[in-house]
Amino acid sequence: MDETREPLAMTVHLLANSGHGSLLQQTLDQLLDCICPEVRVFLVSERVSPVKYYDKCHSKRSRFPGMSVLLFLHERLGEERLFRVLDSLQHWPWQCYPTQNAQGRPCPYILANQEFYSLDNQMPVWGVRQVHCGTEVLRVTLYCSFDNYEDAIGLYEMILQREATLQKSNFCFFALYSTESFALQLSLKQLPPGVSVDPKEASVLQFKVQEIGQLVPLLPHPCVPISHTRWQTQDYDGNKILLQVFLFGLCDL
Repeated sequence: MDETREPLAMTVHLLANSGHGSLLQQTLDQLLDCICPEVRVFLVSERVSPVKYYDKCHSKRSRFPGMSVLLFLHERLGEERLFRVLDSLQHWPWQCYPTQNAQGRPCPYILANQEFYSLDNQMPVWGVRQVHCGTEVLRVTLYCSFDNYEDAIGLYEMILQREATLQKSNFCFFALYSTESFALQLSLKQLPPGVSVDPKEASVLQFKVQEIGQLVPLLPHPCVPISHTRWQTQDYDGNKILLQVFLFGLCDL
Protein backbone atom coordinates (compact mmCIF):
# COMPACT_ATOMS: atom_id res chain seq x y z
CA MET A 1 0.00 0.00 0.00
CA ASP A 2 1.06 3.58 -0.65
CA GLU A 3 2.14 5.06 2.65
CA THR A 4 1.91 8.64 1.37
CA ARG A 5 -1.41 10.34 1.97
CA GLU A 6 -2.57 13.85 1.31
CA PRO A 7 -2.86 15.71 4.64
CA LEU A 8 -6.24 16.55 6.10
CA ALA A 9 -7.81 19.61 4.51
CA MET A 10 -8.91 20.78 7.98
CA THR A 11 -7.62 20.47 11.52
CA VAL A 12 -9.01 22.00 14.71
CA HIS A 13 -6.53 23.87 16.90
CA LEU A 14 -7.42 24.30 20.56
CA LEU A 15 -5.62 26.92 22.64
CA ALA A 16 -5.07 25.77 26.21
CA ASN A 17 -3.87 27.85 29.13
CA SER A 18 -0.23 27.54 30.04
CA GLY A 19 0.58 24.18 31.61
CA HIS A 20 -2.59 22.43 30.38
CA GLY A 21 -1.69 21.69 26.76
CA SER A 22 -0.24 18.21 27.14
CA LEU A 23 -3.08 17.08 29.41
CA LEU A 24 -5.77 18.19 26.99
CA GLN A 25 -3.97 16.68 24.00
CA GLN A 26 -3.62 13.37 25.81
CA THR A 27 -7.30 13.50 26.82
CA LEU A 28 -8.43 13.99 23.22
CA ASP A 29 -6.04 11.37 21.85
CA GLN A 30 -7.33 8.79 24.32
CA LEU A 31 -10.95 9.61 23.49
CA LEU A 32 -10.50 9.37 19.72
CA ASP A 33 -8.03 6.48 19.59
CA CYS A 34 -10.80 3.90 19.42
CA ILE A 35 -12.74 5.87 16.81
CA CYS A 36 -10.26 7.30 14.29
CA PRO A 37 -6.68 6.41 15.24
CA GLU A 38 -5.51 6.99 11.66
CA VAL A 39 -6.22 10.74 11.68
CA ARG A 40 -5.33 13.48 14.14
CA VAL A 41 -7.97 16.16 13.79
CA PHE A 42 -7.49 18.05 17.07
CA LEU A 43 -4.20 19.72 17.94
CA VAL A 44 -3.68 21.45 21.28
CA SER A 45 -1.19 24.23 21.84
CA GLU A 46 -0.67 26.58 24.78
CA ARG A 47 -1.26 30.30 24.80
CA VAL A 48 1.15 32.50 26.71
CA SER A 49 -1.56 34.02 28.92
CA PRO A 50 -5.30 33.40 29.30
CA VAL A 51 -7.67 35.53 27.27
CA LYS A 52 -9.68 37.94 29.42
CA TYR A 53 -13.07 36.84 28.23
CA TYR A 54 -14.85 39.29 30.51
CA ASP A 55 -13.59 42.11 28.29
CA LYS A 56 -16.05 40.95 25.63
CA CYS A 57 -19.73 41.75 25.77
CA HIS A 58 -21.84 38.60 25.93
CA SER A 59 -25.09 40.23 26.97
CA LYS A 60 -27.19 39.41 23.92
CA ARG A 61 -30.56 37.88 24.67
CA SER A 62 -29.85 34.45 23.18
CA ARG A 63 -26.50 33.01 22.20
CA PHE A 64 -25.56 29.55 20.96
CA PRO A 65 -22.14 27.83 21.07
CA GLY A 66 -20.36 28.46 17.78
CA MET A 67 -18.88 24.98 17.43
CA SER A 68 -19.73 21.42 18.41
CA VAL A 69 -18.19 18.00 17.87
CA LEU A 70 -20.50 15.00 17.55
CA LEU A 71 -19.30 11.40 17.55
CA PHE A 72 -21.68 9.05 15.74
CA LEU A 73 -20.71 5.59 16.99
CA HIS A 74 -22.01 2.37 15.46
CA GLU A 75 -23.97 -0.02 17.63
CA ARG A 76 -22.52 -3.07 15.87
CA LEU A 77 -19.17 -2.44 17.60
CA GLY A 78 -20.79 -3.03 20.96
CA GLU A 79 -22.37 -1.06 23.76
CA GLU A 80 -19.27 -1.48 25.91
CA ARG A 81 -17.28 0.70 23.54
CA LEU A 82 -20.01 3.37 23.51
CA PHE A 83 -20.23 3.35 27.31
CA ARG A 84 -16.44 3.64 27.54
CA VAL A 85 -16.49 6.80 25.45
CA LEU A 86 -19.38 8.24 27.45
CA ASP A 87 -17.65 7.38 30.70
CA SER A 88 -14.48 9.21 29.67
CA LEU A 89 -16.52 12.35 28.93
CA GLN A 90 -17.91 12.28 32.45
CA HIS A 91 -14.52 12.55 34.15
CA TRP A 92 -12.13 15.45 34.62
CA PRO A 93 -10.90 17.40 32.70
CA TRP A 94 -14.22 17.10 30.85
CA GLN A 95 -17.09 19.17 32.22
CA CYS A 96 -20.80 18.78 31.60
CA TYR A 97 -22.03 21.63 29.43
CA PRO A 98 -25.20 23.33 30.75
CA THR A 99 -28.15 22.87 28.40
CA GLN A 100 -30.09 25.80 29.85
CA ASN A 101 -29.44 29.50 29.70
CA ALA A 102 -29.30 31.88 32.65
CA GLN A 103 -33.13 32.13 32.71
CA GLY A 104 -33.50 28.36 32.95
CA ARG A 105 -34.79 27.97 29.40
CA PRO A 106 -33.52 25.11 27.23
CA CYS A 107 -30.90 26.09 24.68
CA PRO A 108 -32.15 25.82 21.08
CA TYR A 109 -31.30 22.64 19.19
CA ILE A 110 -30.13 20.82 22.32
CA LEU A 111 -31.91 17.49 21.97
CA ALA A 112 -33.87 16.13 24.89
CA ASN A 113 -31.97 13.75 27.15
CA GLN A 114 -28.67 14.44 25.35
CA GLU A 115 -25.63 15.47 27.36
CA PHE A 116 -22.93 17.77 26.08
CA TYR A 117 -19.41 18.15 27.44
CA SER A 118 -16.50 20.52 27.07
CA LEU A 119 -12.86 20.89 28.08
CA ASP A 120 -13.19 24.66 28.42
CA ASN A 121 -16.03 27.15 28.00
CA GLN A 122 -14.16 28.62 25.02
CA MET A 123 -13.71 25.25 23.29
CA PRO A 124 -16.27 23.18 21.33
CA VAL A 125 -19.06 21.28 23.04
CA TRP A 126 -18.97 17.51 22.52
CA GLY A 127 -21.71 14.91 22.29
CA VAL A 128 -22.12 11.23 21.41
CA ARG A 129 -24.84 9.63 19.29
CA GLN A 130 -25.47 5.97 18.49
CA VAL A 131 -26.07 5.04 14.84
CA HIS A 132 -27.56 1.84 13.48
CA CYS A 133 -26.30 1.85 9.91
CA GLY A 134 -23.66 3.44 7.72
CA THR A 135 -20.19 4.53 8.78
CA GLU A 136 -19.09 6.12 12.03
CA VAL A 137 -18.74 9.89 11.80
CA LEU A 138 -16.77 12.59 13.57
CA ARG A 139 -18.68 15.77 12.72
CA VAL A 140 -17.38 19.25 13.51
CA THR A 141 -20.35 21.62 13.27
CA LEU A 142 -20.29 25.39 12.94
CA TYR A 143 -23.55 27.07 13.95
CA CYS A 144 -24.39 30.04 11.72
CA SER A 145 -26.66 32.95 12.49
CA PHE A 146 -29.78 32.93 10.34
CA ASP A 147 -28.70 35.70 7.96
CA ASN A 148 -25.12 34.41 7.54
CA TYR A 149 -25.86 30.79 6.67
CA GLU A 150 -25.91 31.04 2.86
CA ASP A 151 -22.79 33.23 2.83
CA ALA A 152 -21.02 30.77 5.13
CA ILE A 153 -21.70 27.93 2.68
CA GLY A 154 -20.11 29.92 -0.11
CA LEU A 155 -17.13 30.85 2.05
CA TYR A 156 -16.27 27.29 3.07
CA GLU A 157 -16.89 25.96 -0.43
CA MET A 158 -14.35 28.51 -1.65
CA ILE A 159 -11.79 27.62 1.04
CA LEU A 160 -12.20 23.85 0.67
CA GLN A 161 -12.58 23.94 -3.11
CA ARG A 162 -15.50 21.52 -2.98
CA GLU A 163 -19.28 21.74 -2.87
CA ALA A 164 -21.27 21.19 0.27
CA THR A 165 -23.67 18.27 0.50
CA LEU A 166 -27.09 19.74 1.31
CA GLN A 167 -29.20 17.53 3.56
CA LYS A 168 -31.82 20.06 4.70
CA SER A 169 -32.54 23.70 3.98
CA ASN A 170 -30.71 24.64 7.19
CA PHE A 171 -27.98 21.98 7.31
CA CYS A 172 -25.14 20.90 5.04
CA PHE A 173 -21.77 19.18 5.39
CA PHE A 174 -18.41 18.74 3.68
CA ALA A 175 -16.86 15.28 3.50
CA LEU A 176 -13.20 15.79 4.44
CA TYR A 177 -11.96 12.22 4.90
CA SER A 178 -13.51 8.79 4.63
CA THR A 179 -12.76 5.09 4.80
CA GLU A 180 -15.08 2.08 4.69
CA SER A 181 -15.84 2.51 8.40
CA PHE A 182 -15.20 6.18 9.26
CA ALA A 183 -15.93 9.67 7.94
CA LEU A 184 -14.77 13.13 9.00
CA GLN A 185 -17.18 15.97 8.26
CA LEU A 186 -17.37 19.74 8.63
CA SER A 187 -21.01 20.78 8.80
CA LEU A 188 -22.87 24.09 8.89
CA LYS A 189 -26.13 24.51 10.80
CA GLN A 190 -28.40 27.52 10.49
CA LEU A 191 -29.79 28.91 13.75
CA PRO A 192 -33.28 30.42 14.08
CA PRO A 193 -33.76 34.17 13.58
CA GLY A 194 -32.76 36.17 16.65
CA VAL A 195 -30.26 33.61 17.97
CA SER A 196 -26.68 34.89 17.79
CA VAL A 197 -23.51 32.83 17.68
CA ASP A 198 -21.04 32.71 20.56
CA PRO A 199 -17.66 32.06 18.84
CA LYS A 200 -15.28 29.89 20.80
CA GLU A 201 -12.16 32.01 21.32
CA ALA A 202 -9.89 29.03 22.08
CA SER A 203 -10.93 27.12 18.94
CA VAL A 204 -9.40 27.74 15.54
CA LEU A 205 -10.13 25.94 12.27
CA GLN A 206 -7.05 25.52 10.09
CA PHE A 207 -7.42 24.78 6.39
CA LYS A 208 -4.74 23.84 3.91
CA VAL A 209 -4.91 25.87 0.71
CA GLN A 210 -2.70 25.77 -2.36
CA GLU A 211 -2.94 29.49 -3.12
CA ILE A 212 -3.63 32.55 -0.96
CA GLY A 213 -3.35 35.58 -3.27
CA GLN A 214 -6.65 35.14 -5.09
CA LEU A 215 -8.44 34.03 -1.93
CA VAL A 216 -7.68 37.02 0.31
CA PRO A 217 -9.74 39.66 -1.58
CA LEU A 218 -12.81 37.38 -1.48
CA LEU A 219 -12.83 36.84 2.30
CA PRO A 220 -15.40 38.67 4.46
CA HIS A 221 -12.82 39.94 6.99
CA PRO A 222 -9.17 41.06 6.82
CA CYS A 223 -6.67 38.23 6.35
CA VAL A 224 -3.27 38.89 7.90
CA PRO A 225 -0.08 36.81 7.73
CA ILE A 226 1.15 35.38 11.04
CA SER A 227 4.04 33.40 9.51
CA HIS A 228 5.46 32.74 6.03
CA THR A 229 2.91 29.94 5.51
CA ARG A 230 -0.10 30.89 7.68
CA TRP A 231 -2.72 33.61 7.36
CA GLN A 232 -5.40 34.40 9.94
CA THR A 233 -8.95 35.58 9.35
CA GLN A 234 -12.50 34.81 10.51
CA ASP A 235 -15.83 33.82 9.03
CA TYR A 236 -19.11 35.76 9.01
CA ASP A 237 -19.95 34.78 12.61
CA GLY A 238 -16.49 35.45 14.05
CA ASN A 239 -15.10 31.91 14.10
CA LYS A 240 -11.31 32.04 13.81
CA ILE A 241 -9.76 30.61 10.65
CA LEU A 242 -6.14 29.84 9.78
CA LEU A 243 -5.22 29.36 6.14
CA GLN A 244 -2.01 27.41 5.63
CA VAL A 245 -0.44 27.50 2.19
CA PHE A 246 0.47 23.93 1.33
CA LEU A 247 1.78 22.42 -1.88
CA PHE A 248 1.10 18.70 -2.02
CA GLY A 249 4.33 16.76 -2.36
CA LEU A 250 6.42 19.33 -0.48
CA CYS A 251 7.31 19.21 3.17
CA ASP A 252 4.94 21.03 5.51
CA LEU A 253 7.12 23.72 7.05
